[in-house]
Amino acid sequence: MQILSQPITLYAVPESTYCARVRLVLELKSVDYTEERPPGGTYRSEDYRRLVAAGSVPAIQINGTILHDSDAIVELLEDLFPEPAMRCADPFERAFLKSVTRFHDTRLEPALRSLFPMVGNSDKTQSAALAVDAMNGHLERLDRLISPRPYLGGEALSLADCAYATTLFMMEDIASCMNLEARFSEKIHHWRNTLHHTDTVKEIIDQNRSAIADWIASKLSPA
Repeated sequence: MQILSQPITLYAVPESTYCARVRLVLELKSVDYTEERPPGGTYRSEDYRRLVAAGSVPAIQINGTILHDSDAIVELLEDLFPEPAMRCADPFERAFLKSVTRFHDTRLEPALRSLFPMVGNSDKTQSAALAVDAMNGHLERLDRLISPRPYLGGEALSLADCAYATTLFMMEDIASCMNLEARFSEKIHHWRNTLHHTDTVKEIIDQNRSAIADWIASKLSPA
């Protein structure tokens, strides 16, 4: 395990699935870290942007370096803390799982995020239905793409599994609060349950779902 000259600080917010990905990898690798909200209270604050030029969460401060983007962060963590291994040794399998992760980041999660402005907005009912249909289309493509055994890379959790863990539950929670349905195939449903039955993963998923439930309640409550 890498010896660090400074403590690790994770800048994160509880509602973010990308923050949950980094938090999950840190926990699975038993890495000591401190989690803080962005200075100034939000990642949009000038205080935070002076610290993290990208102005996004998550970000991590490690050995005097600030790094943003969850994918870059977890790859660095895998390099620094290789146990337990969360990348496949075979380069072709590793590249395939990377492509599955990119499918999450460029297709599935953006489709989910498009729903956020529609929560609690009665004028967006038709738009929300169309957006959920588009999200479900990505889920259908994901079903054809993956073959969990029981995880995406086989018997061990991978970085790709960590990308999807909270998103698969957030999709259900966001859609259902608008009386819509995220449609999971039997394969994805079984994989999702397998993730949730892994103790550390379950803890991170449940924390994220609680934060999302609070956020939904704030959007649905009368002004």
